[in-house]
Amino acid sequence: MGFEEIREFLGDIPFISPERGHVLYEHIRRNKPQHVLELGVGHGVSSCYMAAALHENGGGHLTCVDLIDAAFSPSAEELVSQANLTSYVSIFREKSSYTWYLKTLIEKRTPAGGICEPEFDFCFIDGPKNWTVDGAAFFMVDKLMKAGGWIVFDDYDWTYNSIYDPSTGRTGCDGINIHGLSEDERSHPHVEAIFRLLVTQHPDYGAFRVDGNTWAWAQKVQSNDRKISLTYTPDFRYTVSSRLRFLYKRLRLSR
Repeated sequence: MGFEEIREFLGDIPFISPERGHVLYEHIRRNKPQHVLELGVGHGVSSCYMAAALHENGGGHLTCVDLIDAAFSPSAEELVSQANLTSYVSIFREKSSYTWYLKTLIEKRTPAGGICEPEFDFCFIDGPKNWTVDGAAFFMVDKLMKAGGWIVFDDYDWTYNSIYDPSTGRTGCDGINIHGLSEDERSHPHVEAIFRLLVTQHPDYGAFRVDGNTWAWAQKVQSNDRKISLTYTPDFRYTVSSRLRFLYKRLRLSR
């Protein structure tokens, strides 16, 4: 399915802009991954962009994981079905976190007495944006990631303070108790810390880049091929659309 076709179908459904969707779409078209993993799904807009690219490539499969209680309308299941992309997508729902799904998958792909056999060529992480959950998810995804594969984190600069308002009585966000976090935990961007302290220091990752202060990329490489460098690209193409969707997300979550 061509990009313009899937873009027209998705319209203004949040939470990913068409510009960002195009980046995902083109990455998959160019690199032709066979097994793609998405952690955190929302409405399934990014899922549709990636599945459409797989369709255009003529093969591949997208595995999506999110919470059972992540109730969005339209749901990811509905959107993927309406786009006629169900043959390219499997959606799994977990009670507490996608890390348990990853744990189960690692077990399935670990032969008796052996080590986990990698499965994925690309992983897009857009979940709770939490140090504990997504920090653990990175190490689990690493076990499932093939050499040469890419991991992308969304919400690089997002903080809990951006949605925290004690006066509303709101206690949670993506399963995390905001009121139980310290001021430092609320004010610091967790994904930035994960990327800086865990990903860029991992001996098997390189080609790091931060895209528009929103997405952080890393490629799994052989240790002897690793280059310690970080590219920061403040891409203004995404500024307006991404901020509008951020405001929409904040308003929706504050209800």
